[in-house]
Amino acid sequence: MKAISTYNISKLLDVFSQAARRDDFLFIGEENYTPSIEEPFRTDTYAIVFLKEGQVGITVGLTAGVVTGPALITIGPYIIRSVHKVENNPRLDLIFFKESFFLENQANIYYLLKYGFFDNEDSHVIPLSNENVQRFSAIYDLLRATIQEGHPHTNDIVRSYLNILLCETDAAAARLKEADPEPSARAHPLLANFKTLLSKEVLQQHSVRFYASHLNVTPKYLSEVIKEQTGRTAGEWIDQTLILEAKVLLQRKDLSISQISDLLHFSDQSVFGKFFKVNTGMSPLTYRNALTE
Repeated sequence: MKAISTYNISKLLDVFSQAARRDDFLFIGEENYTPSIEEPFRTDTYAIVFLKEGQVGITVGLTAGVVTGPALITIGPYIIRSVHKVENNPRLDLIFFKESFFLENQANIYYLLKYGFFDNEDSHVIPLSNENVQRFSAIYDLLRATIQEGHPHTNDIVRSYLNILLCETDAAAARLKEADPEPSARAHPLLANFKTLLSKEVLQQHSVRFYASHLNVTPKYLSEVIKEQTGRTAGEWIDQTLILEAKVLLQRKDLSISQISDLLHFSDQSVFGKFFKVNTGMSPLTYRNALTE
């Protein structure tokens, strides 16, 4: 049984009411951008959003905020995210693409891993200067034209433009770090290690003691550092990450509440229900039923 549901390209096509049927990439231009997916979700794709004007609210992992254009939003595969409507008509283009599509003609299968702006540890938001806006507008316009005209070499051309897009995004991210190096300089390495371990183990491990032991620190020290760095204790990070996982699973109607409780390694459904209600104000069933209202 698959533990966590995702939106693949086919599902994203349905979400954005697109008729084209392919499973390797999806381009959504501002002319057919339809509104947000308020509930948390994952995709098995990389995504780069070019927000030209306006604002969108976005939550990536446990970090929420409002992004004001012009900016890029970059999210890697399987990271839980949700998009919240802030205003009616933000102008944006976005592209989703699968790793296998991009790497088809690449000798280096680890190529995409070098781009840190996709990682869970990054802010995922890169503000753009006016000069950068012109560069990214040109790239997205070329992507749009190639895909819309049905060029006989569409796949190869799209891969080439994606490579340019990645290089330009990396350059914009580097310039941003050069202009403001302090946030990363202040970050405690324990925070990054904790987040990495949490993303791998949270379905099975719910205690601060487990994470502290594997990071070779005391539970008290771990919580103090995480609280100082993020405003949340380690226990709050664990609980809120579990709630995100639970919300994703509750979107799957093929799973019972009891099965979800088991997948999240709660001792029984009652314990899971109490945990969910304490953290959200509603029972798992009430939350699930609200999704279809």
